[in-house]
Amino acid sequence: MNIYSRATNLFGKYVNVESRIFVKLKNNLKKAKIKTPVEAYGSLVLFVTFGAAMVSLIFLFLLSLLTVGINLSALVMNFVVAIFVGVICGAFTYYYPSFIISEKKGKIENSLAFVSIYMSTLTKSGFQPQNIFKMLSKFNDYPAAASEARKINHEVNKLGMDLRTSLEKAIARSPSPDWTEFLSGIKNSIETGGNLDKYLEEKSKGYTKDYKRKLESFGKTLTLLMNLYITVIIVGTIFFIIVSSLMGAVGGIPVGTIKLFHYITVFGGLPLVTAILITLVKSASPWSE
Repeated sequence: MNIYSRATNLFGKYVNVESRIFVKLKNNLKKAKIKTPVEAYGSLVLFVTFGAAMVSLIFLFLLSLLTVGINLSALVMNFVVAIFVGVICGAFTYYYPSFIISEKKGKIENSLAFVSIYMSTLTKSGFQPQNIFKMLSKFNDYPAAASEARKINHEVNKLGMDLRTSLEKAIARSPSPDWTEFLSGIKNSIETGGNLDKYLEEKSKGYTKDYKRKLESFGKTLTLLMNLYITVIIVGTIFFIIVSSLMGAVGGIPVGTIKLFHYITVFGGLPLVTAILITLVKSASPWSE
């Protein structure tokens, strides 16, 4: 029995799939391509919330028992903290599909300039629209867009679905407003007999300009973050070590305590802040593919 089955057995009766919160979760699971049923995933959210709260409560109770003993205020604080930890863990589980959608959205939007140029070139070479998506599905330099095209190609060339219907389904599951607009324009051009070649050419020019603006904005953001990192983090860490060492020499603070704070700062705080900075840079980068 996997964790979804256990969670469903325990909390499945509390999951109302008709409620707005679980309807939204169902849509996010579909867009994130997580094939777990909403009933099972919703049960997992409740299971994680309750489990994290209980584990935190037991740990905090044992910790407070060893430090302050049985104390009413400590028990109340333990309950509050445990509930907070449970809610945080449950919220992270609930919004995890949204994180996947957001990541996929960024990857698709960062690749649109190159994808539109590629599709425009194929159109000018005489490829039919359904064959354009077949070729795009093999464009592995940008896997997020290729994955969307692969689904369209499968529906059209393997399942026999007409391209218009497949594009409607792709628009419905699209994680990106820009990708939705792009596919809608292709669909309208096919339906009305418009000039698809001209449409793709114009869109590629617009996406290329947007991509250049993203690069310029990223350059400014990267410069700001690097200056902040050097000034605040590196210099701040050195300043803290020097000041705390002087306080230990003058104020009589135990050397062991000062060393402990130094170790925590250098081996814990500094790597943590660096990892956060790297994550911020990576998330803001136009090259996130």
